[in-house]
Amino acid sequence: MKFLRKILLIFLTFLLIFTEARVNTLLSDIDYIEMLPFLIYIFYVSLYSFSSGSSLVLVLSGFYFDLFLTDNFLGYTSIKFLLICTIIHYLYTRLSSGIVTEFTLFYLSALIYKFEVISSSLGINFIYIIIICLPNYFLFKILASTLRRDVFSTKI
Repeated sequence: MKFLRKILLIFLTFLLIFTEARVNTLLSDIDYIEMLPFLIYIFYVSLYSFSSGSSLVLVLSGFYFDLFLTDNFLGYTSIKFLLICTIIHYLYTRLSSGIVTEFTLFYLSALIYKFEVISSSLGINFIYIIIICLPNYFLFKILASTLRRDVFSTKI
């Protein structure tokens, strides 16, 4: 049963990556709008459920990303995804929790996630990344509050 669950999770992350690529292709005409659902997923996993089991999913997702969506060497994106998770998880456990800390960590993860874009055009404005991060962070907060809600313990 655990094996089927991991296989299903891997296929769902592949679908999430594919959806992110297609949605951002549709939104490419509009400046300052970019949806990053896979970054939201990575950030959620790194804050709340990072373990050795999730690292396999991230490695395979990175391979999928490298094979079909980028020109990077095989494994480059997997290392980037694991680096995001480990850095964010480490900093989140060491720093005090709060909305400013979480947004700063989300901004840091977006900087690592968009590293190729930032390094290829050094004229990119970091405020542009903040503007991209704001709606995605609010989507993360909505997702996190929805997933943490214990349905069985709440009274109707």
